[in-house]
Amino acid sequence: MHVGNLSKLASNFLQLVFAPRCLVCGAKTPDLICNKCIDSLNCSFNRCKICSRPLASSEAVCPVCLSEKRFFVKGFSLFNYKDEKVAKIIELIKFKGHYRLVDFLYYFKDNIIQSGIFENVDCLVAVPMHKKDIAERGFNQSVFIAKVLSNITQIKVDYSLIEKVKRTKHQVGLSAKERKSNLKGAFRLTKKSPYHKVVVVDDVFTTGSTINEIAKLFLSHRIKSNFFCVSSTPHLY
Repeated sequence: MHVGNLSKLASNFLQLVFAPRCLVCGAKTPDLICNKCIDSLNCSFNRCKICSRPLASSEAVCPVCLSEKRFFVKGFSLFNYKDEKVAKIIELIKFKGHYRLVDFLYYFKDNIIQSGIFENVDCLVAVPMHKKDIAERGFNQSVFIAKVLSNITQIKVDYSLIEKVKRTKHQVGLSAKERKSNLKGAFRLTKKSPYHKVVVVDDVFTTGSTINEIAKLFLSHRIKSNFFCVSSTPHLY
């Protein structure tokens, strides 16, 4: 066989073996996530009208929002975390270092804008991580999410408005009393705020305690807050 043909065969073989693949399903695609996976993501489901948590029935408000004081005005979570593909995307972004995957949110810009939580908002604020946690992970995924939202909504991100000054345990599995104790004193404002209303940005709304604690901090400084999360877990407790 001619050397040129061998070279071409080798090139074709390498392209076949090492062709770019969807990080979620493994299908061949030039993008990080394929169109089939994007199209399968569902953001139309019954939500709590306050925290946006997925609800199984037609009830308007989840049990947590009925029983606990909420310091934020309103929240919006784009997806249900029970969706396996959504959970995998979050895992890839958060724990596998594929933070560029947050760009998939651009496909859902209409849903994001129509959520209504960005109206009359002065800035976006990513949920901060403790400096030791950032050093371990290398990045804060909420910052990358906030950047995409800023491009979609044309609302600026304030990267230095609040900081996390206390390392905390994971909230899942803790009692309501333990959650409050865990988060007490965890965040602080770093400067006098010129804002009247902000949107707090995070990846997953689980217990809601972190978002609520930050909203409480803002409200103590006369700042109202909404929140945006990529996904939310159904009622856990």
